[in-house]
Amino acid sequence: MRFERWLFGALGAAMIVSALLARQEMGAGPGPSSAAPDPGPPHAGPAPQARGWSLPAPAMPAVPVTPAEAPLREQLARLVATHDPGKALAAYRLLAECAQFIAAHDRLIVDPAAESKEPGQIPGFRGMTDSEKVRAEAFCGGMSDRERQARFDYLAVAVKAGVPGAAMAFAMEGPFGDPTALKTRPDDPLVREWKAAANAGLRRAADSGTDMDALAFLAIVSAGGSDVVDIDPALQYRYGLAMGLVFADKFGPDSTFAKTYARDSEPMTRLAAGLGTQQRAAELAAAQAIARRARDYRSKAAGAH
Repeated sequence: MRFERWLFGALGAAMIVSALLARQEMGAGPGPSSAAPDPGPPHAGPAPQARGWSLPAPAMPAVPVTPAEAPLREQLARLVATHDPGKALAAYRLLAECAQFIAAHDRLIVDPAAESKEPGQIPGFRGMTDSEKVRAEAFCGGMSDRERQARFDYLAVAVKAGVPGAAMAFAMEGPFGDPTALKTRPDDPLVREWKAAANAGLRRAADSGTDMDALAFLAIVSAGGSDVVDIDPALQYRYGLAMGLVFADKFGPDSTFAKTYARDSEPMTRLAAGLGTQQRAAELAAAQAIARRARDYRSKAAGAH
């Protein structure tokens, strides 16, 4: 299975996985979290209200609930009933993973132990095993087209509320679920509007200090650009420094990413040379503010346990 469709290069994927694992070590914290079992762009109109959101509940299934795993529609109904933006993201992920599986009869599985054995395969990710495919067929087989489209509504709720991971999911979906539109219709006003919204959401998430996925993604992709994110050395400097500071705080200054993105590291020094003095200072201050917010987030998470 080739995974280029889903992530922007092997290096970026590996670092995003590392950031995800670091975020998990930090703990879920006071923010919303996805609690749904692993079954594996919002619409053009306004997003639903993030707090007290209300979307039509999925119809309850006619099949009995097994102790091992509730059917898809039952899980969706339970998540929707909470009116919790974090659970809205969980509902989105259930449907998005099923949509991926139905389209390709396979999907990405995050597995840090997975090794690259085929051309185009990214370390840390793998395709589904036969048994996982059988389970997904049973779990996802009854998903309707209406439910598949409803994932964008659930994602809109999570993005509006700033749920960690939502901005990244929005960016990976592409304009209204069609990533190819960024190449085939780049001048379409709706596509341009979507791209601006995706970039704004990623920056808000990265600046928050609570979303390591968005922070790592922008630190990497701002360097070479992508269909979603344009090349931006200043933002690369900001988010690279911020990631280095966050990793230094959490894992020590000698940890791999802390050293790679330290202010005096070779990559950061070379990048800084291309920026003006005032811009360097501004981006450094922004990076330090992100690291402070990340420390505050971890402190609140520790106090909540």
